[in-house]
Amino acid sequence: MTPYWRNVSFKNLPDYFLFFLLLLSLLFFKSNATPYSNRFKTDTFIIKDGFDNERLSVEWRNALIPRMTRERLDSFSLLQRKITAEELAWKKLIQSKTGLWNSFRDSLLIPFTNLKLPDTICVMLGLFGSDDGFTYGPQTVCLDLTALQSVYGPASLAENNSRIDRIFAHEYTHLLHKVWAHQHQLKLSTFRDSILWECLYEGIGMYRSLNPRWVSVQGILPDVSKKALENLYPIFVRQLITIQQNSLFTTEEKKRLNKNLSRGNVNQKWGAFPIAIWLSLEANGDDKKLQQWIDLGPVSVIELAKKYLPADLNQQFREVFK
Repeated sequence: MTPYWRNVSFKNLPDYFLFFLLLLSLLFFKSNATPYSNRFKTDTFIIKDGFDNERLSVEWRNALIPRMTRERLDSFSLLQRKITAEELAWKKLIQSKTGLWNSFRDSLLIPFTNLKLPDTICVMLGLFGSDDGFTYGPQTVCLDLTALQSVYGPASLAENNSRIDRIFAHEYTHLLHKVWAHQHQLKLSTFRDSILWECLYEGIGMYRSLNPRWVSVQGILPDVSKKALENLYPIFVRQLITIQQNSLFTTEEKKRLNKNLSRGNVNQKWGAFPIAIWLSLEANGDDKKLQQWIDLGPVSVIELAKKYLPADLNQQFREVFK
């Protein structure tokens, strides 16, 4: 016997009843659907390990290739041990940040006009290194748990809760700047070009990671920043004049000129720190004001210097950078 319901034809149902069924279906699907914003936060931000079976993963080793010699990378690949309790604490702190960090993305994008990163962003966690953070490709932020513990101490320290946010913001800004460089077909033809680019690239990154004690408030710099700039300005001017007046450098000369451009203590970074402070003065709470400097590219380093260097050094600088 054919069940009764199989003989029912929708053609015989009243129009209002069909409308009622359609309305119920729409309400059902709406109530069970995941809002787009939540899907975005879950599906586009991935944290994964850069180690497996107590060794560095192939992907983490690939990320290290541009950062170290083949010999050092080979020795890294041989390291083997379990993740420590301290490193695990840093991992858990980072894992707790996914929702917050995903919410940063729109605000970090503001200085970059008409730019969009790939939807999926990955944070890869590695071991054994000395650099706390770096980037790999167009969509991966790498954080080294060993370096974080070594440099900043236990993850449980109160200051590390906001510090790891700033480190992520710094590295994510580098991803944005890489995409900007690609879209604008940036060409670094000379050593001078590469130094100017490094000043801007690390400067905007440092702008995102500076401890608030260094940053201007309503256009007024704190004394600690004024003192650091006073010490760094002569170095900044000397280094840039050197690369402007010369075109050929030995490998050792290049290393010497690059030294402390963006490495070392905050107040030792002769290239990144002045740019970071100048950008903070330019923005003064509105990052849209930074768009003109990012769009200008490496030349913005020269123009910012002309605007902010003190009178005596400014004159010396302008005599070379006309």
